[in-house]
Amino acid sequence: MIRKSALCHCLMLGAAMTAMGCGRQECLDKCRSGNSDAKIVGCTELIQAGRDTPGEMSAFYNNRGAAYVDKGDYDRAIQDFNESIGLDRNNAIVYYNDGFAYEKKGDYDRAIQVFNEAIHQNPNLERAYYGRGTAYSFKDDDNRAIKDLGEAIRLDPNDASAYSNRGTAFLKKNDYGSAIQDYTHAIRLDSNFTGAYLGRGNAYFGQPNLTAAIADYEHTISAAPSSPEAFSAAVILHVIMKRQGHDDAQQLARAAAAADLSKWPGPVGKLYLGQMTAEEVLMTAASSGTDREKKWQVCEANYFTGEDALFHQQRATALARLKAARDGCPKGEMGYGAALAELKRLGASNTPPK
Repeated sequence: MIRKSALCHCLMLGAAMTAMGCGRQECLDKCRSGNSDAKIVGCTELIQAGRDTPGEMSAFYNNRGAAYVDKGDYDRAIQDFNESIGLDRNNAIVYYNDGFAYEKKGDYDRAIQVFNEAIHQNPNLERAYYGRGTAYSFKDDDNRAIKDLGEAIRLDPNDASAYSNRGTAFLKKNDYGSAIQDYTHAIRLDSNFTGAYLGRGNAYFGQPNLTAAIADYEHTISAAPSSPEAFSAAVILHVIMKRQGHDDAQQLARAAAAADLSKWPGPVGKLYLGQMTAEEVLMTAASSGTDREKKWQVCEANYFTGEDALFHQQRATALARLKAARDGCPKGEMGYGAALAELKRLGASNTPPK
């Protein structure tokens, strides 16, 4: 549900004459192009020629760093942004790009430090508040995330992503009303924002307002059937339908056919389609992805396998897994609130042990 900040790709490049393999203008065009491979080639030629002003060299390193981010090579990107900063220590955009690369790498503490410097250089740089807010959200520091994303919204009231990400921070605090307001505002700004529909569906699910949740999940599936958001919506919708006594196996199978089941929550879908066991889902959740991803995957695996046990009238197993979700989930994750609600519905204690 969190949509990452957009990278600021290009700084303005000068036109001092140098001799190089691809020709000065051709290298400049490549260095500021939208093609990552061409950008790396052109910027590298300009950097190796080494005959430009420090400001221009800083721009070359920044643009090449942006290309490396696009290719997922965050370490090289960070090296280039640091070179750019060394040549021009007063450019807030480069600090922002550096922070973005650290955030993509998963080093949220370092990302926040660099975003701090971007804000110091330019207190009105909306992207820096947005980036720092998302980094705080990834660290589960949701109060700071809400504050920073609110500042990003003040600086750019038309940023749908800022509203959606703040909605996610509210959702993680179980403040469903505020989350729904922010997701709805994001949808007004961008009617194709499937992540906001999924987030709002999860907020409605947490209230619980199942009628509204179903509508948002169905919209997510129909609007972008091959997206990760669509399959997440399909899995949750399957649980709701089964609870209400409806068989939606065909809809889940259609969603699975359009999804990449190697990615989470693919294993949960396979469980509900009879292609994996609960034990295999739990093992997969704990063994793939980053440490942070493993944590929420295990959270969701416990919740969804608990629901599966209920479908098969295995109450004791279901209670054990739902309690594992309650006790092990980060409080803001969907699985935490859903597990608490299910335990309450079953008449079981939903109070975590002290």
